Amino acid sequence: MSNYVGVDIGCTKMYFCAVVDNHYIEKRALTGLDCPKERIKEELEAFLKELPFIPEGIGMAIPGLVKGDYMVELSDMSDLTGVTVDYFSEGRFPIRFINDVKAATVCEISNHPDSDTLAVIMAGSGLAIGVYSKGKMITGAHGFAGELGYCVIQTEDGPTVLDDVSGGMGILRLAQCDAPTLLSRLENNDPSATALIAKAGHYFGLALTNIIHLFNPDTIVIGGSTSTYTGYLEHALSTASQYTLKDMYTACTITTPKDLKRIVALGALEYIKSGLIL
Repeated sequence: MSNYVGVDIGCTKMYFCAVVDNHYIEKRALTGLDCPKERIKEELEAFLKELPFIPEGIGMAIPGLVKGDYMVELSDMSDLTGVTVDYFSEGRFPIRFINDVKAATVCEISNHPDSDTLAVIMAGSGLAIGVYSKGKMITGAHGFAGELGYCVIQTEDGPTVLDDVSGGMGILRLAQCDAPTLLSRLENNDPSATALIAKAGHYFGLALTNIIHLFNPDTIVIGGSTSTYTGYLEHALSTASQYTLKDMYTACTITTPKDLKRIVALGALEYIKSGLIL
């Protein structure tokens, strides 16, 4: 039995996961950018009560900048900014924070053992990237590397950040509807919805081109709910293949996660279980 818990705190939902006798015990709950930390703690405590064990440790994946593995420096979920692991653990068990895309990257490392340079991109509410090259995670000077969605791009309306045109929340703002409505519009081939996703995919494809040119990965894994929107990845890959140096593009395998729904939580679980130092 693996007495560890993985937690994925997302901007729209949170997910809790443990593995018992090769079966998942899991729970989901809604969040939102204004979700208070007290509610996250309540949902965590409720999940822990359902487990047949006292956890030896909890890995918590956080959207935003994580200082070391113990403090949230800055998060789009504003109430998490400044929170430390002590708030959730209360000294009962070890907790390690990890940025959410880095958690996803930790999860995918074992799925691509022969990859020299692995890039994991999460296209969800926002966009972020983790790069694992030659046995090391590229973290930057303070551990904050990978905020892809904050990269500035030039659009027909002027400079903006990638999140605003290709991230899930940005797309919904532009669509002026919620996700279920947008999905319905896409299923019915609504022209404005398909055009919006085509443009979002195009800008994401330009980001892919830059990633391939900068990091020369031999494997790119693309996950996140936004990446599943009909037409999004198709337009992204078409754009990337058009603008990327052919030798670099063909040398890179672009694929999807082995477990799309659990990738972040499983990475956070592995992070606490293995004691991995990034």
